[in-house]
Amino acid sequence: MVEETGLHEMLAFLLEKDAGLAKSKARTLASYFDDLKTFVEVSKVDLLRLRGIRGRIIVRLSFEEIENILKVANSGYIDLSKGISLNYLSAIGRAFTKRQLDMINSLSLNDLSPNPFLIHTLNLKTPEELISINVFMVTTRSIVTSMGFFVENLLQASSPSVEKVSRSSGWDLVKTDKSGNKHWIQVKSGPNDMDKDQIVYWAQKIKEKITEGDKAYIGITYGKKSNKTITFNLMRQWIPEWEMRTLVGKELWDFVSDDPNYHSKLFKILTESAYQVLKHKSIYNEIDLCCERLVKIFISQYGTGTEGVLRYIDEIF
Repeated sequence: MVEETGLHEMLAFLLEKDAGLAKSKARTLASYFDDLKTFVEVSKVDLLRLRGIRGRIIVRLSFEEIENILKVANSGYIDLSKGISLNYLSAIGRAFTKRQLDMINSLSLNDLSPNPFLIHTLNLKTPEELISINVFMVTTRSIVTSMGFFVENLLQASSPSVEKVSRSSGWDLVKTDKSGNKHWIQVKSGPNDMDKDQIVYWAQKIKEKITEGDKAYIGITYGKKSNKTITFNLMRQWIPEWEMRTLVGKELWDFVSDDPNYHSKLFKILTESAYQVLKHKSIYNEIDLCCERLVKIFISQYGTGTEGVLRYIDEIF
């Protein structure tokens, strides 16, 4: 039953993110398929005749939607030898990369909103300099902001024993082990994402879960406990037995998945999913192209060189 639920959840995600279906329609259509092979081998005729047990049409699809579904089914995105979990991870990685790519390709001069004080202070004298630094600032901020939900989705998809938790609880994930014990996890994207107040707060939350008979951790997605970061130094001071109450880097991923080599498999999957979106290019190449595009627009509106930069500042300030 767990495997079947995982199948339909994974296919719904795939149909929404890769085929572009609305979430509700993706969920309904996903329930039609019995396994990955059925989806990979689906035909246009099958999609036109989707009916339930009583003969009712399950979901009505437009011809464009059918073409998109068939394109995904035939894309090679799904590897039947990998099973549901690894294919789900691949879909999550692909969706994240696509989202960043779409963000970069849609950037406009208005999205950059260059700060005239920084232009002067950083001595940005040309449109090329002004645009490049601001594109990198905007894209970096967007990517970092997206990382939280991305790693939570990866962690949840790493094991059927892991579930997302209601935001009102404060926790991000809960893992139920084979003995029925619950392990609560507050996920942090990096090893320097917490200040003293946050650490003191989560030390108390961890204590509460232990008192209830459960286990609880702060999970940090990369790094090592030996790192001398501000966050780790604060944890040493404010979390009793901090090394037992934290899962850092490989510890977190291998604990969640119950696989001591899981992190290596995950990196391989994410590399493959990035290739499916970017081919042999990297996101840096796309950022570079975005800079070139916006520099041309800037020059067409304000001119070249220092004079163009000064005209821009006069207009916005």
